[in-house]
Amino acid sequence: MAKFYDIAERMQVGRQKPEVKLNDEHVYKINTSKSAVLYIQGIYDDKSKDDIAKLDEVIKVALGKEAAEYIDSLDPSMEILMLIIETIMAAISGIDLEEAEAATKEAAKKAQKKSK
Repeated sequence: MAKFYDIAERMQVGRQKPEVKLNDEHVYKINTSKSAVLYIQGIYDDKSKDDIAKLDEVIKVALGKEAAEYIDSLDPSMEILMLIIETIMAAISGIDLEEAEAATKEAAKKAQKKSK
């Protein structure tokens, strides 16, 4: 008899968009769809934009225009901006935020060693 794989429950869970809570009044769904991920990849590959513009655009694509405007109104530090980006990337990858932070730190260490 052929194998039968029932992924219906996983598909249902996978359709639920993860959310990021910035504060009690601002909770946003993270767009982790294939098209959003491809668009985000294109943003990072675009050599004509500076890094800050890229981060702003990623937030706009992943969280929406309203969230991007709200975050911009806070005038966040780079540390907070990077935390938001790490959260988006963790959601896209389906991993915990702690795992994403550890991967970012490890990549930074490797880059630092290469530059020496």
